[in-house]
Parts: sequence; structure tokens; C-alpha cells
Amino acid sequence: MRSQENLEVVRATWNAWLRGDLDGVLANVAPDAVWDMTPFREWPERQYIGPEGVRLFLSEWLDIWDAFEAGVEELRLAADGRVVALAWQRGSGRRSGLAMDMDWGQVITVRDRMITKVESYDDSAKALKAVGLSE
Repeated sequence: MRSQENLEVVRATWNAWLRGDLDGVLANVAPDAVWDMTPFREWPERQYIGPEGVRLFLSEWLDIWDAFEAGVEELRLAADGRVVALAWQRGSGRRSGLAMDMDWGQVITVRDRMITKVESYDDSAKALKAVGLSE
């Protein structure tokens, strides 16, 4: 079933991220993939394109935090085959020292075993709502 394959791709990508394997993450990103930060409040750049764009985003993201850590609470399948990642992250601002501790979400589109779109939400409930699911 294609939905299960989509879930496997997303799980493998998240596992690569959690082990610090950026190349493993990018191996699952399609050349024309869109990493969309539009739904994520207060992120200045809106969209990153392809593996190099994703690398740029992830580098920028990590660069602003000290003691950053993240994890995935749950991966859920939407009816249309997209995958919702319900995640958390914590850290403190490298320059500001401000603490960050948040639950957030992603809606991930997979085609032919490659991630073609990631929509990041600053709240996990918003990610679920975007695909017609609830908490």
C-alpha cells in the first residue's frame, strides 16, 4: 500500500535527522521538493527548493539554537496519503538566550518514495487540521 510506503520514507528521514545524518535526510528529498515554512509563524524565509534548499534551511535553523534537541511523538497518515509528523523541539537562542520548547508539526507529501513537499506548522494541531485530522 502506497500510504505505508510514504510512512516508511518519512520515518526513515526523521530517523536520519535524529541521528544527525543530514545526508541521510537529503537522500529522501526530491530534486524539486518544496520545504514550505509559510505556515510557521515568524520564520523569515518562506520556501526552500530541492535538497540544497533543505540543507540551507536546516543549517539556518540549527545555527540559531544552543542545546537544540528534537523528537517525533507520532507519525499519522492522512486519507490522501500525506504523512503528519507530530514533533517537539527544545533549545535556547544562541544570541538571545531565550528558551524554546514547542510542539509543532509537518505535513509531508511523498511521491515515488521521495519527499516532494514539507509544510511546517508552529503548532501540531494546525498540521492535523490542514489534512482534516484532529488530536
